[in-house]
Amino acid sequence: MQFKRIIAAIDVDDDLSQKVLAVAHSLASRDGAALAAVSVWPPVATAAVGLGGDAGASAAVASQAAIEQHRLGRAACLERLKSMVATVAPEADAIILDGDPADETSEYAEKTGADLIVTGSHQRGFWGSLVHGSSSRDLVHDAPCAVFLVTKSCADAI
Repeated sequence: MQFKRIIAAIDVDDDLSQKVLAVAHSLASRDGAALAAVSVWPPVATAAVGLGGDAGASAAVASQAAIEQHRLGRAACLERLKSMVATVAPEADAIILDGDPADETSEYAEKTGADLIVTGSHQRGFWGSLVHGSSSRDLVHDAPCAVFLVTKSCADAI
């Protein structure tokens, strides 16, 4: 099978991220495919509403501070992603999406006509996934195309 458009779905702070990008880059180079490195930034947390008096004013200030912190964190994430792409896969596009990782990556794959998503999986098992969640499992379930999982043992072999 030859791929035309590949997405490397990564969390720039994850220890597998560079290996995921390297695998995606290798597959894209082999097939002459377009490559996009995608990271998803979580939505901003909202402050409680409905507080009256002075508490309401300080909640609004905290919300503005949270929004600014969120904006700065997102910008820093994009810079880390661009730096990683420049090092590992210079011809790839670096893209930040906002929302749930599995949902946003799946929507982006469908919108762009991707035929492969490469992502990392820590293989936590049932209890680990229950406690920590599993974006890769959700992505496998929701993706409109093939999904290649890079695990720690796979990454060690690269």
